[in-house]
Amino acid sequence: MGFDEKLDISDLLRCADNFFKTVKKARSIERGDDADFSYDFARSAMIHVFEITIEQSWKMMQRWIKINTDNKIHEKPKRVLFRTAHQCGLISDPRAWWEFFDGRNKTSHTYHEETAEEVFTMAKNFETYLKDFIERLEARV
Repeated sequence: MGFDEKLDISDLLRCADNFFKTVKKARSIERGDDADFSYDFARSAMIHVFEITIEQSWKMMQRWIKINTDNKIHEKPKRVLFRTAHQCGLISDPRAWWEFFDGRNKTSHTYHEETAEEVFTMAKNFETYLKDFIERLEARV
């Protein structure tokens, strides 16, 4: 992709839309407003969509940074990616994003009840940060 081309964020937007719908449904199930699905089902769905969405998000950050500021960002650790994204104004809190990424790494261990609850809670908290990232990204593409 050349510097004169516009970054396509449509896949991220579709993924985020699915994430937001899943959060809404999970919260409804948690409150007991939807008896058609179990809490375990909602938690599993939320964890899965969180994993996919965080993956799409950091990769989009990386693409934006590679195009606009540092074409070697893909060779650097994720902590550097999140710090750079913050410096570029793409995200407000690099530490929070690192924690979300760390939570994404735990998704393969959610057969443990405690880990599943931790990641589920983290995934719901990700909603605000994802909305903020998308708004900032859209302002820069």
